[in-house]
Amino acid sequence: MAKASFTISDGSKVTAITEAEEVKRPDDFSIKKFVDELKHDLKNNKLTLPTMPTIAVEALMVINDEKSSAADLVKVISKDASITARLIRYANSPFYGMAHPISAIKPAITCIGFKQVKHAIYAVCMKDVFKTSVTDIQKRMEELWTHSVKVGSKAVELAETRKEFDPEVALVAGLIHDIGKIPLLMKLRNYEALVGYDEFVDKLLHKLHPSMGKAILKKWDFDPDLIAVAAEHENLQRQKEDSTPDYVDLIQAANILSYDGVGHPLASVDRSKIGSFQRLKITTEEGAGSGAEGIHDAIF
Repeated sequence: MAKASFTISDGSKVTAITEAEEVKRPDDFSIKKFVDELKHDLKNNKLTLPTMPTIAVEALMVINDEKSSAADLVKVISKDASITARLIRYANSPFYGMAHPISAIKPAITCIGFKQVKHAIYAVCMKDVFKTSVTDIQKRMEELWTHSVKVGSKAVELAETRKEFDPEVALVAGLIHDIGKIPLLMKLRNYEALVGYDEFVDKLLHKLHPSMGKAILKKWDFDPDLIAVAAEHENLQRQKEDSTPDYVDLIQAANILSYDGVGHPLASVDRSKIGSFQRLKITTEEGAGSGAEGIHDAIF
């Protein structure tokens, strides 16, 4: 049977799983109909997309305004006690290795850097993006966030020993790599026919989330490197014209390494045949451990 597919507004083509794939699926759920609805919803802005906290959007606007100063940014961030506290905690995290604890937002921004604080804001606000009041998918959203933190922390670990990468960008890249699953989970919960078919839902999410993530990050005006991460991290056959690793390589490798010791298909892939591992020159010793708890406790 032919694969169902659709093209999102920016021309990216998405291919869904075939109805013939070996996975238990509901008889009354049409993949083609679902992807057609998804295409329609995207085109007409009817899909429930995750949103960044309002205060974060305001802060990012200040950062992107060449006329703004650190004082302007302090004024905006100070309106939200939660984000203020998280940014202070971020400035005190192992990223900066401060000799003395920082206790106020102004020195925290000075420590992080006015331009660099953009990625810090993305990092500390991202947990809010993964929150939901919908009981049906709350567990899945929590699992998705936990996995994203694990990938982000592994990405930081890999980035710290490679001059091509900024560990702060690596963290954000790990946190957003699966963000395309959020609107898909919100939409799929409306299909009663899928209740009890978790494996089928997982395969559908796996196939569709990269292009959905790309659409979300383009809407948020994220940097091209991060948009590419969301779009390409699942492509294990990805090739590059040069041997220099990029953030897609970093997150693809971090994602695979995050499944070490569990029964996920990515845990057993032949890493010697994956381009990202070759370009990053990852050693067996380097792949061990995650450090996820340390990143989580320090920032979130």
